Amino acid sequence: MSFFYVSIAVYVTVGGLGVGIFLWGKENGNSFFDKLYRVVCVHLPWLLKKCLEKCCGKRAPAALDAIWVYVCYTSNPLVQIFYLMVVVGGYATFVAYGYPHMPNSMLSSIHKYIGFVIFVTCLAVWWKACSTNPGSITHDNVDKLCEIYEWDNQIFSSARCKTCDLLKPARSKHCSLCNMCIARFDHHCIWINNCVGIGNHRYFLAFLGIHLVICFYGFGLGTTILYDIAVRKELFSAVFVNPVTRERYNATYLIVLQYLLATESMVVFIAVLCAIMGIVLFGFFGWHLNLVRTATTTNELSKWNYIKWCLKHEDPEGKEKIKELRNIYNRGFISNFREVFFPIDVLSLRQDVPAPKGETSQGKKGKVKKT
Repeated sequence: MSFFYVSIAVYVTVGGLGVGIFLWGKENGNSFFDKLYRVVCVHLPWLLKKCLEKCCGKRAPAALDAIWVYVCYTSNPLVQIFYLMVVVGGYATFVAYGYPHMPNSMLSSIHKYIGFVIFVTCLAVWWKACSTNPGSITHDNVDKLCEIYEWDNQIFSSARCKTCDLLKPARSKHCSLCNMCIARFDHHCIWINNCVGIGNHRYFLAFLGIHLVICFYGFGLGTTILYDIAVRKELFSAVFVNPVTRERYNATYLIVLQYLLATESMVVFIAVLCAIMGIVLFGFFGWHLNLVRTATTTNELSKWNYIKWCLKHEDPEGKEKIKELRNIYNRGFISNFREVFFPIDVLSLRQDVPAPKGETSQGKKGKVKKT
């Protein structure tokens, strides 16, 4: 029984710290999660490479670095494959171990079909987010995009992408993984192996939303099935016998849970997995919706935070300058959500009339800095 408590406590603690490091940990900082970030992401990898070098020679750390670069800094399908294994495997496991308990006194058979529809919708929305162009900036649409997204001269100013050799519209960014500039860039998502930009932001939000639904739905079905089993078998009023000591125990919630964990382990596993992932997705989904509400992308949030940090440490007048900062892209709640869920079609934008030689966005002369 003590091992059960310890294993649950360790799982929750490690999982919580992992989420905290991911959300709040920074390489440079003095907070608790900043220090954990350096331990997990800097010191431990260094120690691992030193051990590998001792055991396997100098090629081993180099191979580890190459694997890390491929997984984290190149566009590859590994995380997508992992996603499919988790979602398809999780659903198949629930069908194999959970569906036989339906229908029951609390759940009708219709939930089998609802679950299938939600599962298929998850895969369809995920693929839509993967395959939709995020809003690539080209020679054909760059001028129009510069008109639509004006520079605010706070976090965005006139600059040229030295990789694409294009003038960068405000709110855009060059993604080194996708090797192109993206209009209204939010971030590069490894789960969809694609950037999130103006072209597919709504599908990314739908991806988060529908997976939140399937997690909560799976948790609800799983716990209801387990409760029905406990009621049908009258576990709450049963007497349990220790197989080793033959000691008899009256039912408690913990003993009933241990019994269900022993007899219906896969249903318990899926329910717990859905609960944990659902909580994480709920926070992540809410955070992204709030960014949409404030007309801010993940990339822009990072820029705003950096500017405020610089001004705060500049001089006494810096704090007053922070109050003068304005997000000119915030046009109100409805307009902000309309921009994301009913976006412009970036690929259909074209130059109306070619500009005079030397004055186009692709070759404009003047005060344009390269980035």
